[in-house]
Amino acid sequence: MTKFATTLACQLAAAIPGAAPFIENAVKTEPGLLQSGLAAQLRRLVFEPFKAAAKRGHLLAATLLKGPFLVVIDGLDECEDRQDVATFIDEMLDFFKKNPLVPLRFLITSRVEQHIQSRLMNKQVRLENLINYSSHDDILTFLRTCFDTERLRNPIIKAFIESSGEWPVKADLDTLVDHIDGSFIFASALFRYIVDPVEELSTPMDRLPHTLNMNPGLDTLYAQTLSRSKDLPHFSDIISAIAMLFKPLPITGIAELLGIEPFEVIRVLVNLQAIIHIPGTDELPVTLCHTSLRDFLTDEHRSGPFVAPRSYHLHFRFFV
Repeated sequence: MTKFATTLACQLAAAIPGAAPFIENAVKTEPGLLQSGLAAQLRRLVFEPFKAAAKRGHLLAATLLKGPFLVVIDGLDECEDRQDVATFIDEMLDFFKKNPLVPLRFLITSRVEQHIQSRLMNKQVRLENLINYSSHDDILTFLRTCFDTERLRNPIIKAFIESSGEWPVKADLDTLVDHIDGSFIFASALFRYIVDPVEELSTPMDRLPHTLNMNPGLDTLYAQTLSRSKDLPHFSDIISAIAMLFKPLPITGIAELLGIEPFEVIRVLVNLQAIIHIPGTDELPVTLCHTSLRDFLTDEHRSGPFVAPRSYHLHFRFFV
C-alpha cells in the first residue's frame, strides 16, 4: 500500500478542490512526508485536509443537501501488506472517533479475512454480509449490457437479429439469470462461453440453449481456482467434505469432522472464494457458489486430480 495515501489524496483534491491547498501545504512543510509511514500520510494528506476543507461553508452546505462524501475501497483483502491494512483501519477508526460529525464515509469491500474483520468489529462500523442480498437484478442488468454491446460488434448476431428478430429473447435471458444463481463470476464465464468460444463450429445462438441446461466452459475456471490451494495440507479432504456432505457444515464443523484445526480449513478455503461461499460467522455453513461445482468435483473425467469420489462418504466414517 505504498501509494495508497497519495492516491487518496490525489482523488480527494480532484473531488474537493478546497482540500488541495491543505494537501500542498502538508507536503511543503514536511519534506519527508511522502517517504514516511502510512499512518502519517493518511493523517496529513487525507484526513486533516478533508476536515479542514469541510469546515468551509459551501462544502458543509453541499453535504447537508446531498449527504456525506463517500470513499470506496474495493477488495481490501487483496492488499498483501497486512500491517498496512491494519494501520489504515486503525487510523480511519481513530479519525472518526475523534470527528464523529465529519461528513465523510468509507465503503470497504473485502472477503472474510481475519486480520480485517477483527479490526472492523467496532461499533463505529456497520458490517454487511453480501450473501444476504440478491444480485438477480444486477446480473440481469449486467447481461443485458453485455449482450447489447455484443450485438453492436458481432456480425453473426447482427445478421441473425435482422432476419429473425430479438436475441436473446426475454424468456431465455431470464432463464439464464436464474441458471447463474447469483454469481457474477459465473455470469461472466457463461457469457464468454456463449459469445466467444474456443471453437468456431457453432454460433452464439446455438450455444445459448445448451448453456441453459449445462455448465460448459466452467471446468477450466474451477480447475484454475482450485489449483490455488491444491498443495496445502488437507486440501482433498476439505474439498471432498464440502462437495459430498448432504448438509453443509460451518468451518468449525468441517474441522471437527476431519480432525483438523479450523485455521487449516480457512487456509485452504481463503483462496477459493470465487467458487465457494465462506460465511462471515462460525454459525453459518460453507456452501458452493453454484451446484455445478459439485458435478465437476464428482466427475473424474472433468475434474481429474480434484475429484471427490462418491465413495468418499465411507471415508467420513473414520473421522466420526
